[in-house]
Amino acid sequence: MAKYVLIGGSRGIGGATAEHLVNQGHEVLAVSRTPAKAGEWIEADIATDAGVLAVRDAVESRLQGDGALDGLLFLGGVWEKGAFTDAYDFFASPMEEARFVISVNLTAPILLAQALAPYLAKSKNPRIILNGSSSGLPNSGSPEVANTAAKFGLQGAMEALNQVLRGQSIGVTVVNFGNVATPEVLDDIETGLFGAQVPIPIADLLLTYDYLLTISADTVPQSIDLRQKVPASANA
Repeated sequence: MAKYVLIGGSRGIGGATAEHLVNQGHEVLAVSRTPAKAGEWIEADIATDAGVLAVRDAVESRLQGDGALDGLLFLGGVWEKGAFTDAYDFFASPMEEARFVISVNLTAPILLAQALAPYLAKSKNPRIILNGSSSGLPNSGSPEVANTAAKFGLQGAMEALNQVLRGQSIGVTVVNFGNVATPEVLDDIETGLFGAQVPIPIADLLLTYDYLLTISADTVPQSIDLRQKVPASANA
């Protein structure tokens, strides 16, 4: 049985992944501001230093001494009001919104990696998985400026973290994807908020996480990109 910290365990991709890992028999500390769907809920706002330290302290108390943390899965995220729809307006986005989006989507994963590295280093095959986005890939950026900037930033953070954490044998991977078939996305497609499309099955994303958590310690896939075969633009 492995021990994981999972960020964003209350809904969407994070909630589904928490349930998946718990059903496999793993121990999951699920971090979110609202109750998690599975695992042990750690209430924390990772946009703040206090929230990051609360996650670190929770890990310290659960591991009790020489226990190892096997993975940090950063599966949460936020974006601007009206993001990915015609309602998004860069010029109407308040300054605090940009700061909040970048603090959650980019600063928090960096600080959590720093805080949890000593516990991950005790594992035989420690992994950090960061949820990126197709918006963070070259020539694929979407108009949501803060979110796109943060997702691009994750690529740089991943490369730098793989260098500084190499001595602890911690592998870091960014998984970039388009829309995933969570209940929220399916509802947005059905109501017409999102254009007609075929989202990535959640099962495919779970298989990707399983792969990253079970390959040998000798391999570090740095970036995995999952594209929709039928994105919204294909049906426009």
